[in-house]
Parts: sequence; C-alpha cells; structure tokens
Amino acid sequence: MGKVSAQVFLALLLSLFFLLEKSRIHRLFVQLEQSRLGWFFKEAGYLGRKFVNSFGKVIEVQFIIAFVNSILSVIALWVLGFPNLLALGVMVFLLGLVPVLGVFVSLIPLCTIAYSLGGGVKVLSVLIMVVVLHALESYVLNPKLMSSKTNLPTFITFIILVFGEHFLGVWGLILGIPIFIFFLDLVGVDSAQQLSKKEETGTK
Repeated sequence: MGKVSAQVFLALLLSLFFLLEKSRIHRLFVQLEQSRLGWFFKEAGYLGRKFVNSFGKVIEVQFIIAFVNSILSVIALWVLGFPNLLALGVMVFLLGLVPVLGVFVSLIPLCTIAYSLGGGVKVLSVLIMVVVLHALESYVLNPKLMSSKTNLPTFITFIILVFGEHFLGVWGLILGIPIFIFFLDLVGVDSAQQLSKKEETGTK
C-alpha cells in the first residue's frame, strides 16, 4: 500500500507539473520536430498519440467497471445490513479503479465491519459477494466493455486479458489491450474499419 501510494502521489505531482507547463512542453516538442532529428520525433509523436488514445479507452472502461462494481456492492451491502453505505460505496469505487487488486484490498475493511456486525457468517457472506463481483468483472464486464470500446472481438479481448494478467500481473490487465491495439496500428490493421465492414456485410 505504501508503494502504491507513493506511485499515485508521484503521478499526481508529475501531472500537475505537466499542466502548469503544458505550453512550454508543446513548444519544446515542436522545436524537436523541426530539428535535424525531426523525422524521429515525428514518428515517436505519432506512435505516442496512438498508444495514449488506446490507453485512454482502457482507463474509461476501468472507470465504468468501478462504478458498476460500487453500485452492485452497495446494493449487496444494503441487503446484508451494513451501515454507512455511501462511504463504503466511494471506497469500493476508488479501489475498483485498480484492476483485480483493488477488489481484494477492499476485503480488509469490509470483512472487519462484517465481523463486528455478525461474526463469521457475515464475513463469509462478504467473501461470497466479492468472489461473485470479481468473477462478473473478470469474465463479463471487462471483456465486453473492452470489446465495445476498442472494436475488438470479445474472444480476442478475453484472451489478451488472460495472457496479460498471466505475464504482467495487474499491469497486464491495464496495458495488454493498448499494447495489442498499438501493435495492430504498427502493422496497418484498423480494428474499427474491420468491424464496420463486417456489420455492413451482415446488413446486406
């Protein structure tokens, strides 16, 4: 938790510096594109924009999943008789922004409250709720929403998420889709165009 907190603080600090000096950074990169190595910086800028665009779609999906998880969690906690549902919902939403790991981190306060309310039975109920929500996120929401946002087939999206999590852990769930779309752009494949062609063929 300390390491993650330090990384979040550093990210926020760098974001603040970037926003404060955005115009100066833009001028610097314009000058770099007009320099003797301008061809290199133009290519790097093009590839960077492609990757950032793909990464933005993944972050958008993660926000939607976290919001859905928080709503479903609040409903389940209300049924279980938990107090302070608004605060718990906000906590689940914020932790839900961290794929997979956030769900399990949220278990610590939830299980503590459950034990104080009803002992082992309540704790077991919370564990079942978290397992069901985690399965819903991993096997339904994540592949389906990623597929709709990136225009990739659901099967391909699911395979990328499985392999990404296996080889890169939590970061694989975040970066797997952007890396794959980035690779498609490099080889000249437009997933959105391919999807539209299939839809037109199906309509005809």
